[in-house]
Amino acid sequence: MMAVRASGISQLIPRSILAITLATGSLVIAATGSVYAESTMLSAEQSCKKFLSKQRRVKNRMIGQEDCLMREVVVRDNTWPEIAEVLDTRQGKAYHRIEIGLTGTLTGFAVKSGPRIVTFTSAPDFVFVQAGSQAEPLPGVLRYDMDRGASMSLVFPEDGSWNGKLFVTLPGMGSYRAGTSKTWDRNYDPADPMGDVEKHHKLMLLKGYAVAITRRNHLNRQPGDGDYTVELDDGTVLMDRNPTDNPELILGYAEVAQRILQDRLGREPEHTYWYGHSGGARLGKLVNYNHYRTAANTGEDGQPIIDGIIVDDSGAGLFLPHVYKNGEDILFRSAQDREPFVPMLEIAHQLYINDRNDPVPDWVSTNFLMNKYINAKVLRDKGLGDKFRFYEVRGISHDGGENLPNQQLGDVNILPMWQLMDGFIDMLDAWVDRGVAPTPTRSDWAELGDANGDGVIENAGVALPQVACPLGVYYPFPPSNGSVGQTAFAAFDGVSEEPFDGRAVKKGEDNYPHIEVATFADMNRNGYRDFRETVTQAWRRIGLLRHSEVFSRARYIGCVEESVATLTSQGFISANVGDVYVEQAKTKSFPEWVR
Repeated sequence: MMAVRASGISQLIPRSILAITLATGSLVIAATGSVYAESTMLSAEQSCKKFLSKQRRVKNRMIGQEDCLMREVVVRDNTWPEIAEVLDTRQGKAYHRIEIGLTGTLTGFAVKSGPRIVTFTSAPDFVFVQAGSQAEPLPGVLRYDMDRGASMSLVFPEDGSWNGKLFVTLPGMGSYRAGTSKTWDRNYDPADPMGDVEKHHKLMLLKGYAVAITRRNHLNRQPGDGDYTVELDDGTVLMDRNPTDNPELILGYAEVAQRILQDRLGREPEHTYWYGHSGGARLGKLVNYNHYRTAANTGEDGQPIIDGIIVDDSGAGLFLPHVYKNGEDILFRSAQDREPFVPMLEIAHQLYINDRNDPVPDWVSTNFLMNKYINAKVLRDKGLGDKFRFYEVRGISHDGGENLPNQQLGDVNILPMWQLMDGFIDMLDAWVDRGVAPTPTRSDWAELGDANGDGVIENAGVALPQVACPLGVYYPFPPSNGSVGQTAFAAFDGVSEEPFDGRAVKKGEDNYPHIEVATFADMNRNGYRDFRETVTQAWRRIGLLRHSEVFSRARYIGCVEESVATLTSQGFISANVGDVYVEQAKTKSFPEWVR
């Protein structure tokens, strides 16, 4: 540390921050507990090639990372104040943010026709087979480029509160469409320096983690989706490809982030975790599943690069842990095969009721939720129950509201998934760091939730208080947009009709609205569309009230307290989150329809 005088105030500034100040000509004051006057301009471009992983020789060609550039800045994070308030942490902390671009090559396989034609993957036995592709996977090399999307933002606390651990995060499949990925240093917006921080990132940062927000070109279905070329081993060049399902790409990002943290903070992370949503989640599964082929999760020191994984609603419920050779499933057959598997939590969003139309093999479902069920059962049956947990969350579809203020936009209304993610982050860390096994698998499917086979589901799906003590129903396909990935809310008002969802009303030939398919929120579960119940009627039906009882605030408080006690005891929400729920139950004004 060295003293620097700014605006008449002598402050202590870490040397790394001083370097940025000198490079940008902007004032950066950073001292624990002080007021920050921070730069929002990135430093000058500098090489980070010294942090790259070693290349390896494959068929007379060197493969791996080739170039690295980075720019740095210190920023204050004022995003998502409701999270900081609930977690009782200081809002407006300063963070060191480093924009990193990477260029290099990957080995893998491509196809010339059929499903997933855009995909270049190191896991053909999962990616092409489970999409029903009949095309022959052809080996080759893809070159990725920092000027066309291969980048990450590494963010860590600037006040010395780093907890010594790193989260590598991946977005879903549709996040970066073909031709839209920005040059590596253009993702940062000086006018909104933490505007790309989602709620799950915020949780990690407030808990003291360093966070690597990774970006990759990854659409995989239609010609025209790809940004890169692939050179096959026979010299053929295929255009329009993406490194969609190559865990090696992100594992390489992780190693670079680890080395930069060591350089900036004096030590490598004690643990590195993977958080992926949708396409980023199923790629996380390949870190464990494709080890038999590539052993990609083994670092240069022989230890795992990624120590634990959160799979958040994997895309299409894939991938499933099967690899068939000559009619036999060869995956995870022995204890030796299972040993490299790192702890993994899979979160299934129950209302993501979607199907796909790929010509899948008969052991793969076209239904997303069913694939998640199958995955959990197969891992359990293959002896990996001590390294895997499955948590099915009620009342939520694919979108967890990670970018919505107050979880709402128009008629879109989404449960606060971040409150559960707060618990999942702590669960994974306790499991990896201290060997504290998390609560058992939770699911409404009897195969998973009936722990002892007595016909009673003891370990039912996870329900936040809004679902356990409902004042209405969350349902998919909001009327305004019909998106299966989002939800709307319908109140138990005792007067209105049950709502149609966004798939129901369409224009006929006469240009008058008519019902083409009567899809609606079946709030009372009777199978047909009728009037909504009152809260009292709904609570009697689901067993929260006896037949002669009526809804009251006292009963509501009791229900919320019981729900909170269950969720906190099992580690799904923090005590702070639970306290907020109980306080709201005691004090909030009920709408006039609550009766």
